[in-house]
Amino acid sequence: MLVTDPISELKRRFNSAAAKNVSATYLFQISGDGGGNFFAKIDKGTLDVVPFEAGKTPEADCKISVTVDDLQAIMTGKMSAMTAALSGILAVEGSLGLAMQLVPIFFEGQSNSLF
Repeated sequence: MLVTDPISELKRRFNSAAAKNVSATYLFQISGDGGGNFFAKIDKGTLDVVPFEAGKTPEADCKISVTVDDLQAIMTGKMSAMTAALSGILAVEGSLGLAMQLVPIFFEGQSNSLF
């Protein structure tokens, strides 16, 4: 599976039932072709994603930085996000606990995933 639009793929994977008790904001910094900076708000089972605009978008609770190619590898199961995070391929700033909450929300059934 080729992920050509990572944000659309994350929206498609969103599991509202798994997010029913989550209220947090995330900044996804995805570098490379098809990437960009996106502000995501998860609020009790809903997801809203908008392009990040400095000075207009609120500060995120958790920032996740990754390349398009590495995110592709994570989404297709070729690499776990835990491996990516431990090796510095995927960077998490802010609450690691909030990043870990993304696993059941976007990667249910994918073993060893940590986003």
